[in-house]
Amino acid sequence: MTRITPSLLLLISAALAMCGNQVVASSEADIATLAACSTFSGSLTVQGLTSLNAVSLPALQSLTGTIKIASNPHLTTLSLDNLQSSTGTITLYNNTLLSSINAPQLKTLSSLEIVTAPSLRQLSLANVQSINSFKVEDSGLDNSGFVPWSAFQKAVDIGISNNKFLKAIEIPGLDTVSGRFIVAANGLMEGKGEGASLHLQNLTTISNCTLRHLTDLQLPSLTAVSSSLSFDETNLQLIHAPILKSVGQTLSIVSNNKLNNISFPALTSIGGALLIANNTLLTSVAGFEKLKDISGVLNMRGDFANVSFPEVSSVQGGMSILSSSKDFDCSTLSKVKASARGKTVVCQAQVKSAKPTNSNGDGDDAMLSGASSLMSTTTQGAVWATVALLSGLASYAL
Repeated sequence: MTRITPSLLLLISAALAMCGNQVVASSEADIATLAACSTFSGSLTVQGLTSLNAVSLPALQSLTGTIKIASNPHLTTLSLDNLQSSTGTITLYNNTLLSSINAPQLKTLSSLEIVTAPSLRQLSLANVQSINSFKVEDSGLDNSGFVPWSAFQKAVDIGISNNKFLKAIEIPGLDTVSGRFIVAANGLMEGKGEGASLHLQNLTTISNCTLRHLTDLQLPSLTAVSSSLSFDETNLQLIHAPILKSVGQTLSIVSNNKLNNISFPALTSIGGALLIANNTLLTSVAGFEKLKDISGVLNMRGDFANVSFPEVSSVQGGMSILSSSKDFDCSTLSKVKASARGKTVVCQAQVKSAKPTNSNGDGDDAMLSGASSLMSTTTQGAVWATVALLSGLASYAL
């Protein structure tokens, strides 16, 4: 039997204490002091170590604290081979040579953020089903191997953006996102690509969803969006949500240069505004067969020859529909105009300023940002200020 001496007890006690300490590593030796920790409840910061090639915590099984690894120019590998659960946070920023993150046994994950890891090719999260916050931005991930989010079932916030080699995003098991879901600027390959495909076969409910720079989209099971839903600056030809019944706030479809068809055949209510603008090839809007209630404004700008809302009986905000087409007939929307309760009700054909452009530049970003912030307010004046900002027609603001 091994005799535990007082000196050994002191060593064990010191080691356990380190597992709950605040550690700011100035060398690999500082990281090594945590190598025996099976549970880590403290905070570890590894930042600006120019000679560091790898970070490994081989005994770590449970993380309740924080790990921050940032601006280590020669770091290539993060190994958490035995980590099974994390209720803490892991953040990785500006590690330009980081190519591999391994956590193959991890099942529950609270927060993981990876920003500016252009060399990252391997992200092993094969068994993670539930996650609170997941963000991967400006990474080198592509579709050559295992995609790290394929096992996700439930999430609070997901952000996948600016991953230029990532051409396909499929999360087949994901059924609920209770917070924000943002997919943008993936697969662009420094201006040479057109974006990424997004397939969410089993997603049923989502809170706030922003989708940009997509080439293909599948949302066959989506039934409810509790907050806002936006499709902006995509290369989609079709936007189709076959069983979506309600959008809690704003539905935005703006600056989609290849879009020629919108289809929401089951949608009955929009709790905020409906914005459709600057979609170059969209000449007909007839995909809202069951839509009855729009609680905000109805704002449309484009080259529409045909606009149809056969069941709309209530538009709580104002209405502004401007078309550059000479074939557009406002009389077909007389029922919709009569239902609009805002002070401004406009419908007009052959409006030059309504003609869509091919530009998806900073101007659109600014308008969308303004629309997003102002639409979150409840005052009608702020809503109409957003309409004016989006359309460029300040005369319609109250």
